[in-house]
Amino acid sequence: MMIKPIEHAKTRYCSPISDSARWHAFEPRTGDIVVNTPPKSGTTWTQAILAMLIAADPEVDAQTSMKSPWIDICSRPLEDVMARLEAQEHRRQVKTHTPFDGLPYWNELRYIAVYRHPIDIHFSMRKHVRNMTSDIFDHLFSEDPSVSFRIFIEEQEGEGSLQGIVTHYKESLARQSRENLLLLHYADMLRDLANAVDKIADHVGLSADPDLMSAIVDAAMFDRMKANAHRFTPSAGQGVWNQDAAFFDSGTSNKWEGQLTPDDLKAYDEVISALLSPDERDWLEWGTV
Repeated sequence: MMIKPIEHAKTRYCSPISDSARWHAFEPRTGDIVVNTPPKSGTTWTQAILAMLIAADPEVDAQTSMKSPWIDICSRPLEDVMARLEAQEHRRQVKTHTPFDGLPYWNELRYIAVYRHPIDIHFSMRKHVRNMTSDIFDHLFSEDPSVSFRIFIEEQEGEGSLQGIVTHYKESLARQSRENLLLLHYADMLRDLANAVDKIADHVGLSADPDLMSAIVDAAMFDRMKANAHRFTPSAGQGVWNQDAAFFDSGTSNKWEGQLTPDDLKAYDEVISALLSPDERDWLEWGTV
């Protein structure tokens, strides 16, 4: 039976590689899981955990870009993406980086939104872009970290800009009370991965016996995922990355230390303080501390 959204998309988000209008072709099933994050915020990490929970197998070949695709990305024919999803008989998951006002929203689906310190996102994206075989985003990432950082904080559009990250976050906060939306923070996942896996499993109704849950936590550790990049890196083996394993850079926080000037950080502070309340900013940057 076709299910109807309780919200329709109000905004269309487009980038050089993505278009949220592609969601019009998505035919949801009750129980589908949508992982919705800004880029470089733990998307693949969360999808890997879900893949292991869905398969009840820590050795699952996740193949996230093919089995649990990024709906919005324009490089894959939309009809092929939808056909692969339609053919799946197991519990499905998909991903997006589109703020919630750019998506239809269904009560019958489960949503997981993950956030990370915006400056960490930026510095992780610097490494990410250097590992891409395409040069489509090179113009945004100068060799001088300060130059790139000023573009990051001053750009008014773009899912990887400071404004884009904050917009994504505020749209999630507006829906935070909904029972089918779980908000997670990258820093909390680093501090206590077992607790994060438990939260994800409970949220989507896929809790398993303690031994299997422990094995999934172990398999989801950063070094294990990097060692198994052929199973977990999106588009692994498809020539998208110079090195598939480099998709998992370091899995650390405070990446900017020693790379930004006091003036850079002052400019960031002024912009984000104008966009968020102190409590909102504190959680977006540091999670639950």
